[in-house]
Amino acid sequence: MDSYFEQIIRKAGKVVKHWWLLLVTGILAIVAGIVVFCSPGESYVALSVLFAVLMLVSGIVGLVVSLGSRNFFAMRAYSIVGSVFDLILGILLIAYPQVTLLALPVYMGVWMLTHSIMMISFGSDMGALGVPGNGWTTASGILLLLLSLCILVKPFQLGIPAVIVLTGVGCLVMGCWMIDISFRLRKIHQRFKPQEAEVVE
Repeated sequence: MDSYFEQIIRKAGKVVKHWWLLLVTGILAIVAGIVVFCSPGESYVALSVLFAVLMLVSGIVGLVVSLGSRNFFAMRAYSIVGSVFDLILGILLIAYPQVTLLALPVYMGVWMLTHSIMMISFGSDMGALGVPGNGWTTASGILLLLLSLCILVKPFQLGIPAVIVLTGVGCLVMGCWMIDISFRLRKIHQRFKPQEAEVVE
């Protein structure tokens, strides 16, 4: 019977399907961040719709990648739970626009906090299994964590412009991370193929 570590190696050696969806989502997140900085005068309503769409896309893509693959990294509980959370937040933003306008700073802070935990956890998994790039992933997660805390500590006292700027930075950080991770997931299984062969022997 395989040990727990051997089972992890086997799962890590499986191909991640639909990895390119993360690449597309990362590009969308970067575009959203750029739009925020280039159009600071846009209506609060328009920005809330933009963030709602980004959350919905992020949630759907996360679930497709997680549930469509048997890879250890793609199927982690924090990835699935985080994707479901994205989906719920996106639906709430669209379904209750009036409430959204009042609570958007809280929504964005919680959203960024959730993704920061996912990024730090992913970096920890990468480090535990010796996958290169865990330092960049963890650092990105910590940066996003700090941004989310800046919003959540005083979400209404900061003012809408400050919240939007912090969210824009968060979108850029998250987008860069998603693009980087998409390419890593595309070939991460190759790193564990030799180890998988040794386990079989």
